[in-house]
Amino acid sequence: MPTTIADTKNKGLAATTTNPQTTTKHKPKFTDNSSFNQRIKLLDWLFERGSITTAQAREHLDIMSPAARILELKRQGYIIVTLWIDWVSGFDIRHRVAKYVLTQKQPLTSEQASKVAL
Repeated sequence: MPTTIADTKNKGLAATTTNPQTTTKHKPKFTDNSSFNQRIKLLDWLFERGSITTAQAREHLDIMSPAARILELKRQGYIIVTLWIDWVSGFDIRHRVAKYVLTQKQPLTSEQASKVAL
């Protein structure tokens, strides 16, 4: 069974980085780039900033396939909306990239999620 973000309650530092009520002065360094830690890093960013683009996830969080992690978070009950925006690369080339917007900080229960189309 896959590990969910809710399972991190007893996992120490990882759990505190995803709690929107907890503020930490020093962000932990994640050297493990597992899909689990990628989801934690994405949630941490989304809790603090509200949204992230594909380019930001790759550059700042070292997540090469953020769409897969976002899908996993949606399946865990987080409401994340995908918008399509134009982004200009450092080579001055325009790209269409996803911008993921967190609309609810607490995951829905399975009953609530069944009523929402993801």
